[in-house]
Amino acid sequence: MISPLAKIRIIDDDPAMLESWKFLLNSLGCDVVTYNSAKEFLEKDDPQPMGCILLDVRMPEMSGLELQELLKETKNELPIVFCSGHGTIDMAVLAVRKGAVDFLEKPVEVERLVESLERACEKDAQRVEAQTLSLREKEKVDSLTQREKEVAKALADGSSNRAAGLKLGISEKTVQIHRGSLCKKLGIRSQVEISKVVEKYHL
Repeated sequence: MISPLAKIRIIDDDPAMLESWKFLLNSLGCDVVTYNSAKEFLEKDDPQPMGCILLDVRMPEMSGLELQELLKETKNELPIVFCSGHGTIDMAVLAVRKGAVDFLEKPVEVERLVESLERACEKDAQRVEAQTLSLREKEKVDSLTQREKEVAKALADGSSNRAAGLKLGISEKTVQIHRGSLCKKLGIRSQVEISKVVEKYHL
């Protein structure tokens, strides 16, 4: 089942196809928005809501494959499901190699279409979740005091609390206090995890 939170963008220059797919997906409880060209999509779509793109290949002004390339260049990571009545095997292979979730041939069976859109929306949900978790982790790192960051860096190479204290000119006990505080803030326990945070955020 496609998540009701997902927004499905349909891009096709065939008005009848747009209406048919919109009616079908609306009947399944999906949030759908339609565009009759890649240009209209680029001008009007809000990329923030999670979901996916159901994209035709042959369209005037800009083809589906050209739009895929442009979205990749502009860091728009919405998953794409291609659906075309003029596709070739080489075209399908190229599209999938460049990141498309699927390449369907018109007329497409409803079950196959829904299954592909489900996978695309699930992929985007996972991306959004990963971004959210990364943002929360960054906020935790930003909450560290300067001294906690210094202690983390001193411990990152596997040094003992005592050795880290000698590096920083503070007592072993002070290192222990700051180590406990930074681990609590970051929700971690081990020195290996401290090292990973230091490396990831260049502390």
